Amino acid sequence: MTKFVASGILIVLCGIAAAQQPVELPPPTSTGVVVPDRTVTLAAKIVGRVVAVNADEGDQVETGDVLVDIGDAELRADLSAAEARLRMEELNWAHQEKLAERVRSLREQATVSAENLDDANFKVAAAEQAVASARAEVARARATLDETKIRAPFDGVIIRKDVETGDVTSPGEPLLILEDHTTLRFRTSVKEQDIPRIEKGQVITVTIDALNDLALAATIARIIPSGNLSTHEFQVEATLPAQDKLYPGMFGKAEFAR
Repeated sequence: MTKFVASGILIVLCGIAAAQQPVELPPPTSTGVVVPDRTVTLAAKIVGRVVAVNADEGDQVETGDVLVDIGDAELRADLSAAEARLRMEELNWAHQEKLAERVRSLREQATVSAENLDDANFKVAAAEQAVASARAEVARARATLDETKIRAPFDGVIIRKDVETGDVTSPGEPLLILEDHTTLRFRTSVKEQDIPRIEKGQVITVTIDALNDLALAATIARIIPSGNLSTHEFQVEATLPAQDKLYPGMFGKAEFAR
């Protein structure tokens, strides 16, 4: 009888010990898509007629390249008029300053009244303000003229073109979409129960279906700390290594084994 009791106690103790052992969970997995590091929509800021489109879909462009050229004849005329007005205001300012110097000299000799000096100083100040206003107008005209050249803000690939030579642009109208493919990322959604097991800098395995299930070692670069209210999933992005024929939009699977 004693042997049976001892055996029963031993079985219970073993069961308790087994229950206290941590359960080894399988590594989290998820599906996602390859995305570019940066994407920008280039839009017009002014009204004008397009005189040249220098890039097409699929073209590689470099920082500063003029991608869309908008007619600028009228804006150049506006700039010339603003610069002419500035020169006139600067001449007037210099003239008023000379007149004021004479009045100051005469005032020291007590041959003109204080009111005459105040009036001369006022005209100098007014002329100075007119020059400042003219300079601002020139700067505004130059900035507007610069908007006739739609330039690439970074090296990238044109993935969409919505403009042709002869089109008339309007402010805010999208013209081109540019993507930076220098660095590609894998974007995926992870279940809330898996988030505590995932951290920034962690190396994961991303398998790309279109490249014959090619396995790539990616590094987690970003974890968005706010989940989807409907699915309770969190967005995670991992930086992918450079790989030939790897493009944004490709489907893949991620395994978050540590």
